[in-house]
Amino acid sequence: MEKRVTGIYFTVLLIGMLYAVYAAFSFPGDIVDTRTEERTVVTWDDQMEQTQEDGVYYFRRILPLENTNEKVVVYYTVHMNLEVFIDGEKVYELKAEEDRAVKTTGFCWNAISLTEDDAGKEIVFQVTPAYRDSIPNGNFFYGTYREIGHKVLSERILRLLLSGIIALAGFVMLLYGFFVVKKGQDAQIIMQFAIFATMLGIWSIGETQMLDWIFPCSMITVFVSHLMLMTLPIPFILFLRHMYHNGDSKLWSFCCYFNCVVIAVRMILQILGIYDLRETLLLTHICLLLFVVIIVIMTVREIKVNKLTRQVKINSICVLVILGSTLLELVIYRFSNMSTPLGSIGFLFYISVMGIVNVRRSRKLMEQARESALYRKLAYTDELTGLSNRTAFKEDLERRMEPDKAAGKERILPTVVYMFDLNDLKKCNDTYGHDYGDQYIKMAANALKNIFAEEGKCYRIGGDEFCAWTPYSSMEAVNEKMLRLDREVSELNHKGFVVTFSIAAGYAIYEESEDGGGLYSTMKRADAMMYERKQEYKKSNSKV
Repeated sequence: MEKRVTGIYFTVLLIGMLYAVYAAFSFPGDIVDTRTEERTVVTWDDQMEQTQEDGVYYFRRILPLENTNEKVVVYYTVHMNLEVFIDGEKVYELKAEEDRAVKTTGFCWNAISLTEDDAGKEIVFQVTPAYRDSIPNGNFFYGTYREIGHKVLSERILRLLLSGIIALAGFVMLLYGFFVVKKGQDAQIIMQFAIFATMLGIWSIGETQMLDWIFPCSMITVFVSHLMLMTLPIPFILFLRHMYHNGDSKLWSFCCYFNCVVIAVRMILQILGIYDLRETLLLTHICLLLFVVIIVIMTVREIKVNKLTRQVKINSICVLVILGSTLLELVIYRFSNMSTPLGSIGFLFYISVMGIVNVRRSRKLMEQARESALYRKLAYTDELTGLSNRTAFKEDLERRMEPDKAAGKERILPTVVYMFDLNDLKKCNDTYGHDYGDQYIKMAANALKNIFAEEGKCYRIGGDEFCAWTPYSSMEAVNEKMLRLDREVSELNHKGFVVTFSIAAGYAIYEESEDGGGLYSTMKRADAMMYERKQEYKKSNSKV
């Protein structure tokens, strides 16, 4: 489910981004400014007289009698068509192109340039909402363009920094999951949370209105804002469900698939020009409300059936902090009309705490995995030679005898089993000491590994006993390996050692008719051949 949902929302996100770029260049709002004075200043002023008639809003004011040359009046619109008149003359117009799929003009800081002749004249802003439920605000800025820019930035700088930190934190966690954790369920958890944090940060940056100052009337900012809001619940749900014991519940899947359907419906309606994303925003709000309800249900179930895990407790506390900070921000705005970054601080707190919790958890699991891998390696590896040991040999042989599912029947794959024994190892140990004996064993292990580990696997199963297996292809291949072993032994003897370097070797090819005990029977036949050759070596040495 997780891979399918992830694929769907990334596909939709990509389509949405491409459409945003297309819309930005194909359906721009028209700005007609007949006053193109240099924009270099700004001072604050918001005293405007407001009236309304037939769904059109009018904002009026007599311009100051001071020198208005190079001054501007800046007005921020959200999904509004705008006409500005000075003394009855239209000096500025912002409108969406007619008969286009995009109805809105987006988010736009409108700067109307003034001249010295405008002093004392009436300026009228005629605002027509692009959507029925849109209501224009009454905040205007008057002064120089530069000073207004400074004021806009100073009022939003903290929120912009917080949003940037959220996005950066998400991006850093994304790199951590991709390059450090890399794979496994823990990597998925980290990356889903990182994607959520990155999207949240990008959406929050858009909400600061600073991008609208840099890119006025840009459709890209409109679509990116909607896309982030539409898609960010999915990685959050995929991340959140891993905290619960009922993480495989169909309710989690329903949340994700339902949101994917809503995203697809909203995008199709936008592309076909039936409804703008702004007009279908209610669908996403319903999704978010549904998610909250389902999360509450899952949390209640978790409390009833299982004890709350530490992660769920921390997540619940962080969510309460977000709700509290957001509610406090709304209350302050309601009574003082002042916007605060409390909501952003709450989200940053959540991202920071949960990010640290998940990174610590992943590091702990990675450490446990490394320790487990080390213990497994020690349990299955011969310490002296580095070859696999008897335990590993038994497990590998059992796997080799498992049913061949590809063939649709139980059968052992064609296999050659080799058995080896070192000649004169006891003599080496007794005469020259165990250090030389260990060196003898290592020399043999390297020789056998070079020959038999290319296609199969080589093991040390006893003090001077080795074995190997390879897939069977032909007798020529088997004979070639035995000849290579003879050459390797000769080369080592040519270099010289305290005793003659010699390996007794035997092999057997699995035959279904002969090996009723599977590869263990093949191993016994190979061992019998090896024993015969060892006896031959002893006899030839005793004659000498």
